[in-house]
Amino acid sequence: MPQFLLQFAWLIPIYPLLSALLSLLWAPGIINKTGPRPAGYINLAMVTVAFCHGLLALIALNSNSAAGAKALYAPASFHWIWLNTANLKIGFDGLVTEPGLIAITVITGLHVLVQIYAIGYLEMDWGWPRFFGALSFFEAGLCALVLTDSLFFSYVLLELLTLGTYLIVGTWYNQPLVVKGARDAFLTKRIGDLILLAGVIALLPITGTWNFHGLQGWAAQQTNNQLSLPTGFELILIALIAGPIGKCAQIPLHLWLDEAMESPLPSTILRNSVVVIGGAWVLLRLEPLIELSPLVQNILVIVGATTSVVAALIALAQIDVKRALSFLVSSWLGLLFIAVGLGNTNIADHLLLVYPLPMALILMAVGTVVISNISQNLTQLGGLWSRRPLMGIAYLCGAISLMAIPPFGGFAAQRELLELTINSNYPILLAGVILSTVAITSAALMRVFCLIWGGDPKSFTKRSAEVLWLMVLPTLILTGITLHIPQLLLKIGVYGLTPIPGWGAYGFPLLLASLSGAISSSFFYLRPHPLAELPSGLGGIQHWLSEDMHTEAFYQRTIVSVVVNLAKLSSWADRKLVDGFTGGTGETTLKLARSLSFTISGRAQTYALSIVIGIILMSVWLLRP
Repeated sequence: MPQFLLQFAWLIPIYPLLSALLSLLWAPGIINKTGPRPAGYINLAMVTVAFCHGLLALIALNSNSAAGAKALYAPASFHWIWLNTANLKIGFDGLVTEPGLIAITVITGLHVLVQIYAIGYLEMDWGWPRFFGALSFFEAGLCALVLTDSLFFSYVLLELLTLGTYLIVGTWYNQPLVVKGARDAFLTKRIGDLILLAGVIALLPITGTWNFHGLQGWAAQQTNNQLSLPTGFELILIALIAGPIGKCAQIPLHLWLDEAMESPLPSTILRNSVVVIGGAWVLLRLEPLIELSPLVQNILVIVGATTSVVAALIALAQIDVKRALSFLVSSWLGLLFIAVGLGNTNIADHLLLVYPLPMALILMAVGTVVISNISQNLTQLGGLWSRRPLMGIAYLCGAISLMAIPPFGGFAAQRELLELTINSNYPILLAGVILSTVAITSAALMRVFCLIWGGDPKSFTKRSAEVLWLMVLPTLILTGITLHIPQLLLKIGVYGLTPIPGWGAYGFPLLLASLSGAISSSFFYLRPHPLAELPSGLGGIQHWLSEDMHTEAFYQRTIVSVVVNLAKLSSWADRKLVDGFTGGTGETTLKLARSLSFTISGRAQTYALSIVIGIILMSVWLLRP
């Protein structure tokens, strides 16, 4: 039976997709006598089936040594032909690998917890069919993305995830900010997607395949034979990394994640923990091609380093708690981009592995506060430690797991990255970026904790009510799982058994940077300190950071302004030149015809004379030397 589940792992994306389609029966009111709740329960049931299937398949892969060895060197595969015409053959190729099954287990497991959480969070909401259907649509796309071995279908699935983002951000579509957030998120991601599509199309004639393993073989052939890269290949690689840059909310395509915070918080949990790493997954699969171009590697390092520091600084100045955490997502993924740019996919895998659960836990704990206090403004919260100690502990467990504090999960991956940067060509600069990011991120995480659970109760928190057990239970379950991340990493062989998992060279400076950021932030915000607000002379810096360094205004004055002016110029040319020429030609013809009509006299002699003159003129023209 377990081997059967392993061979048919391609069914896992079908379960949530089927539940998303069934939700349509309730969304337009086809079934209206039962109310919207059955749609949520059906989605939860199907997501649970997907999780059980993925978990049992993973257990089968690891428990049976023979099957495990076979899956390692010849993993189960499946293939469906989608298009076969004019010497173009496009199929959905899939591989069932151990990393893929681990990713599927994390994705589906988080979806189960979040959908239970969402039942409590949206208890009084009537948009269950649309919301839960969109969550399942997300899961189906992510699971298929993990299984596919085709770059082309990876692009297709990323496009579906973009559509899912638009639908789910616009859940509460009667609010203007929600409409703007859904539109901006969709358009911003579309920029990266269009550039990615150009790269995907241009890649096929050169490599002859879209399969990731085929691309890996082509890259190995280029390296082993010391062949020069085809003309324009680096431009294709730049186009290919544009998609992951947009999906992972990296500068300059980072604005969409901030705008997407207008969606209900359960969707924010999934988007900030697993959806954003879809682009990172594709980036890791493209690593063999990226290694062929030092230019593209440097671009990834520059983008990642800039985003990691700048996004962490922006998070430190945010007042909205959801936006503060969203910029920390961009900052963490910036570290992953640095690892990929430096050519070490193992460290990038570790950063990807330890990130989703702690971030989801942080957002779950914050969500229990937002829903009951009707505010996500950090200046209006505080003093909740005596009222919400369990949620405070859950938040701290998630935050410490992302900080560089041993033995928690985030320390080992960040220590490996610090060691990698120190051994790079720019050790001082890149190591400084890592240490600065760790310190600022730790400070930003502790700032959110102190402003919510520390200090004295505010008007919004004096009568803070308890939340439903449907929100508390999955949060506490995820707390236990997050605390066991080091043991899970030891179990799957990521790290060896040592007194402190993941400890090694340069552990002390990393730990010192993390503690300095966390302690200094606690000093300023645990009991509000005057220095927490910059002096009036420097207050503009804080405001500048809180406004995302006016990035949106800069885009409005530059890119958007250019596009709008070009559109106006095109409209003017269409009205004045195209329509004017055709309209003017018609009017001139009518005037000439009207004038010619006045020359008609009815005399046959005049007509005969005109014909003779015409013949003479034509003869002269034809007989001219």
